[in-house]
Amino acid sequence: MTTWLETCQKQLARLEKTSVLADKLITLSNKTGVDIPPDLLRRLNIERPRLNRQLERLHTNRFEVAVIGLEKAGKSALLNAWLGQEILPSARERCTFTSTEIWSAQTEEDQLLFIQYYSKEEISKLQMQRRDALLGILSERERKEIQEDFDDTEKHLSEISVFSKQKSGFSQHFVDIGEISEQLQSAVFKNRAQSLAIKRIQLKTVRLRSDRDIIFHDVPGFNSGILMHAEQATERLKNCDAIIYAKEMKQPSITGPEKEMLVIADSEDPSVKVSDKVFVVLTQADAMDDQIDFKETYTKHRSYWPSVPERRLIPVCARAHLVEFGIPSEDTLRRTKNADDKAKMKKLGINDGMVALKESINYYIDNERSGVLERRCDALVSGIRQIANEVLLKLEPIYGVFDETEIQEDDLLGKDFNQWWGREWQRIKKDFDTWYAEVIQGRKEADAVGSEHFELAALHVAYDEKIEFLLTNLTTAQPDELKRIYTAGGTISMPDPREGNYKIREELFREIQKKFETELTDQLAQALQALIDQIAFKTQSLLWETEEVRKTLLHSDVDENLEQARIRHGFQVLFLRFSRVAVEAFIAKPLHARERLLNERAAEIKTLEAFYQGDDKAKHEGGLTHYLRYGLWTKLTQSGAAGSRAKVAEKPPAKNQVIQDIVNAVAAEAMPPAKKTAEEPGNMSVNEPDNFEAVVAEINGDLTALLDYLKNSVFYAAGFITYCNQELERIRNRFKEMEDNDRQWIGIIRTAVKYEKNPNIPYNIAHTRRDFRMRREIAVELKEVRESCTNVF
Repeated sequence: MTTWLETCQKQLARLEKTSVLADKLITLSNKTGVDIPPDLLRRLNIERPRLNRQLERLHTNRFEVAVIGLEKAGKSALLNAWLGQEILPSARERCTFTSTEIWSAQTEEDQLLFIQYYSKEEISKLQMQRRDALLGILSERERKEIQEDFDDTEKHLSEISVFSKQKSGFSQHFVDIGEISEQLQSAVFKNRAQSLAIKRIQLKTVRLRSDRDIIFHDVPGFNSGILMHAEQATERLKNCDAIIYAKEMKQPSITGPEKEMLVIADSEDPSVKVSDKVFVVLTQADAMDDQIDFKETYTKHRSYWPSVPERRLIPVCARAHLVEFGIPSEDTLRRTKNADDKAKMKKLGINDGMVALKESINYYIDNERSGVLERRCDALVSGIRQIANEVLLKLEPIYGVFDETEIQEDDLLGKDFNQWWGREWQRIKKDFDTWYAEVIQGRKEADAVGSEHFELAALHVAYDEKIEFLLTNLTTAQPDELKRIYTAGGTISMPDPREGNYKIREELFREIQKKFETELTDQLAQALQALIDQIAFKTQSLLWETEEVRKTLLHSDVDENLEQARIRHGFQVLFLRFSRVAVEAFIAKPLHARERLLNERAAEIKTLEAFYQGDDKAKHEGGLTHYLRYGLWTKLTQSGAAGSRAKVAEKPPAKNQVIQDIVNAVAAEAMPPAKKTAEEPGNMSVNEPDNFEAVVAEINGDLTALLDYLKNSVFYAAGFITYCNQELERIRNRFKEMEDNDRQWIGIIRTAVKYEKNPNIPYNIAHTRRDFRMRREIAVELKEVRESCTNVF
């Protein structure tokens, strides 16, 4: 004979395969719901949860028994008699609707009492349901009891909330079951606030058979008007393997609530009749008047349960059993006397029935439940297989069978896509060029005064701010530092002004050069990078925010920092080319010692003069040379201005004029000294500073002049705006050439469309592609369903 464990393992293997098949059917139904009849979907949605519940029971290898019946039908007294200890409340007064679970424990050390409490939210929900129930149609007794629960809950709400805060509940290990009797009686009967707060009681004890996992569920009364209690009872019935149905002996009928209980039990197991798994326990059997009354009443009960074997229709006297074995509570003793119970049962010709009940349940566990499990699993497997066959019958003619040699997904992005992209690329280029001209592109003569584009004006502002910051925060130019350098080397009382002047300028020259080489270009590079980012953002926007655009355009997939370093280096080279000359001219030598520098750097100085864009006309065309020689700015003489106007009939373009001015200046510097001296505007002399204050005044004047020329001449001479425009043009051209020459953007867009990376792309491939994928997936899944259906037995 097959053992229970062997049966469980066999059925578990069957149901796991069936579960795989059911999952595939659910997946198919989600994709092809419109092609499957609603009735078929409804059946699938009913069978799948049943299958899951049975699988869970098989995995845990538990045997669950639901003890059901109307309120006060004697369920708790019956379980107390079974356990041999009156620990569950069974007083005449109404007990709370508390779900109680009694589990078999393997050893005494495993015995445990656990109490779970309702949360604050669940208490509120219960009160709302009680209020709703009171508005409905109730019997006088039901209305009284629900009103009592509602009022008591409101009265003890603060005490109940204390229990509700115990998220992990209450637990207590015990060896003898009598140790927890008082605790249970207090919790569910004596302490009204605690009893109203209890959601579930779990008791693990060796008083049940310890050779297997057995659970008794003392289900709250089905005739409760509270929805939550009814839902708890329904859930217990759905998960049970057998039913102990407690029915008062003197009530040989089946009421409306009892019929509802049996319908629920029957609906969960359509293949297993209730009579195959129910034990009808006729409680309070000693309440009959005599043997004739007992037999007639028993016969009436039998008529309601014709399919239940007689061994499972058992009269029981639970209180008499408790009294007989000396384990009744005080309340039970008040309601019965040992001698009277014995005499009454003897008169009726019966015993307390507990031995017969235990033997009947043990016989069912050892011999009958395997057959019930097999029938239940047969029905589950058959139901899922039948649904699978009907699904295959509906879907295979629609979706057919997938053929590996059919059209591939890549073929969907062919001629139509290329034609669409060709039109889109022409539009994108036109939009990009228009935007670039309006937002980025500078005007002609970009390095001339006021000629930079307004988007590049930020770069000029950043440059001016940085120059001013560096020159106004020079360490060497601080008063204390100037005094220290001035007096170093000579006597404090008689320092040499010439020597001090030279020393200060040496330190100042060194500090300025170092700062210009290391600190200036970062801000310029950031300003240009902001414009480059604008182009990158625009191109990404034109290409529908596709992620790969920026890193492809700016090579950031390699290292964007390298590109930024290249830009910084470009700015540094341009700046140092003219800033070194300016710093050397203004700072390196005192005023009286610049004649050699003026001769050697004549071309560079004239270039700085020519590019000067400040408002002071005295600093244009010869003014810088005059300042460097005499420390004063001067304007051109009228004759000089008239002579220059006579040299050309019309003014040449700005850049040509600059070149011509530089050539003329260099030629003038090359004239014989006597001739040059004759052209000087008067015989001016240079006085050397003869004290510290005069030296500082000369140096500060040179620093001010240097700052002015760095802002208004070096910036334009270095060609920063031209450099920026060249870099921006390079990015612009690269964007277009990447598609026109290399066809890179079409590859990126094609990939985004193919793998559905970017829903913003307006190419209408989604439906075609999804349809292809869906049909292919469904065809493959239909094949898998047929294979799974074959493997399920």
